[in-house]
Amino acid sequence: MTDAESLANGFVDSIDLEAPPSDAELFDGEITVASRIVDFLSSGLYESPAACLKELINNSYDADAKKVEVLVKPEADQIVISDDGIGLTRDEFVTHFKRVSESHKRDHRSKTPSGRPLVGRIGIGLIAANELCDAMEITSTKKGHPEKLRVTINFAAMREDPTGRDRRENGDDGIAFKKGDFEGWVETAPKSHHYTRIFLRRITDSARKIFVGAPRGVMTAGRDSLYGLSPDSVVKKLEKPNLRSWSEFDEYSQTMLEVGLNVPVRYAPNWIPRDVRSRVADLEREVDEADFTLFYDGTDVRKPTVLRAPEGHFLRRFSFDGEAVSARGYFFAKRKVLHPQELNGLLIRIRRAAVADYDGGWMDFSATENRLFQDWVSAEIWADDRLEDALNIDRRTLRVTHPAYVELQAAVHEQLSDVLKEARDLFYTQRSKTRRVSQAREQIDRVHEIASDHGVRLPRVQRSNQLGSGSEPDEKRAIRRAVAKMTVSEVYGIALEVAQEELSPKQYQKFASALAARLLK
Repeated sequence: MTDAESLANGFVDSIDLEAPPSDAELFDGEITVASRIVDFLSSGLYESPAACLKELINNSYDADAKKVEVLVKPEADQIVISDDGIGLTRDEFVTHFKRVSESHKRDHRSKTPSGRPLVGRIGIGLIAANELCDAMEITSTKKGHPEKLRVTINFAAMREDPTGRDRRENGDDGIAFKKGDFEGWVETAPKSHHYTRIFLRRITDSARKIFVGAPRGVMTAGRDSLYGLSPDSVVKKLEKPNLRSWSEFDEYSQTMLEVGLNVPVRYAPNWIPRDVRSRVADLEREVDEADFTLFYDGTDVRKPTVLRAPEGHFLRRFSFDGEAVSARGYFFAKRKVLHPQELNGLLIRIRRAAVADYDGGWMDFSATENRLFQDWVSAEIWADDRLEDALNIDRRTLRVTHPAYVELQAAVHEQLSDVLKEARDLFYTQRSKTRRVSQAREQIDRVHEIASDHGVRLPRVQRSNQLGSGSEPDEKRAIRRAVAKMTVSEVYGIALEVAQEELSPKQYQKFASALAARLLK
């Protein structure tokens, strides 16, 4: 054994610690994360306005709201998120939001009073608003409590020099960096009231451009809008054959679609072909039972997953029960590239909320295995809570080394491989055979037409729908011959064989000479 091998083995063995010598000086401690790391992470954490809104709407979902209304004012100078959830008291506000990244939602429970699985866990969701505005006002009252909370959070303070926000004292490593000041008061309110209204004030210029709503039916910069449409009308827009991408809508509509994809709203009407819809009824039923409705400037927002497939399709259910994770869902495949392109790939849901958007890389699936058909498939998988431990702080990515991710990845890749093979056989190989049969039919019919033009009546062969599938030997041969590629010499040889059998020697010689002259002319 080399010195390097000995050292390596020694390092591995050291994982099982030996008992320290009796005269050893013991010490221990805690590994902590500097508070400024949280400061950095919660600034610029969300890549789009939709991602920020998603966090605020999921907070309403966790508050057991049945109805959430998002109102973007005409000039988008403010955004209002209003819900009929359980509400918030002053003490709860201070407990939940004075310390960013310290979530107390799951201190004593993992579900809401109505039984919904809680989405929020990390404790930075409310701070998502700082990506959109300079100030946030919260008005809330909780059922059974005689007070109404009114508080304003000043996010503009975040943009100060970090040294001015340092909360460290006495040379300690510190516990906090100021993310924004808040001030508020408490009024009296009827105990029967319960709601929360969030006002995002002084919207940033970049966010305002995205949030400005187009007037009903008006094309903006050549792009269509979903502003003010009903769920059925939205579906009609999304299932148009010529729609290639959501980018063909204005940014306002794209934001609404992205929000709908990520939060636990219902599926759209007729979102999947009727013949396979019963096979995903359990997923529809689960979101229906949650009884959660989101209105975006009056539009009843649904999941924008609309899978149209007039050319042919199939659905395969996914079910996996592993040691580190369990999951269920479906793989939907159609003939030709799946559009809009945002639906191509794998969407993972945990606790009914999506992890980012559709992953066109299929959890790092082989880019070369049936590559053509990867663009023909869309999949949605609902994983159990154990995959949540693999979530990164942005709730958009998963740690690829986590055991739950590794196990799910292997299961997804195995089924995807089978689905791609089936798509190839069903939509390509079989279709190719059908096309060859059609071509053969045309050739056979043409032969009969030529014969008829020359006063010859040929017997008709029995037809079949597939290449070589007929029961009659002459039909099989006729189909195969009709699609076979032949050289001039091969055609000449077949003709002479027939002539030799049917003509006299003198006629045969004359026919052979004349045919050769015609073919080689």
